[in-house]
Amino acid sequence: MKGEVEKVWKNETEDGRKYEVFQINGERYSLWEEDYLDKIQQGQALEFDYKESGDFKNITKIYEPGEEKANEKKCGCKRSEQIVKMSCLRSASAILAGSEIPCSERAEKTIETARRFEKYLYEEGFDEPGDQKNPNHGQEDLSK
Repeated sequence: MKGEVEKVWKNETEDGRKYEVFQINGERYSLWEEDYLDKIQQGQALEFDYKESGDFKNITKIYEPGEEKANEKKCGCKRSEQIVKMSCLRSASAILAGSEIPCSERAEKTIETARRFEKYLYEEGFDEPGDQKNPNHGQEDLSK
């Protein structure tokens, strides 16, 4: 999550534990990490992760400027690209769900199909029917 800190409240529990509440993009988030208390200011841009606990959103990680999120490091892609990949996987899975492909092979075929969808989105798309580059366009049997 990214946003600008609109407002900061300093709070303390009945047992004396200090925490802060930030308003970011109109939502309130609590911060309990002592290392960050009193360091976040109104107007500051933040990138962070949070976890919902009941009605509360607790900040679990604040990223330093230039620090990549862990999930971006793992796959080497940005969140928008991850969303596209997941959408392609979901679509491929839906298409192949009722197929006669053995379960042991279905995951591999789903990933292959998802990659074709990604290629279609990011590159020039599939070849047109009758195009000599792909004479079997439209005739490939994905159920194999």
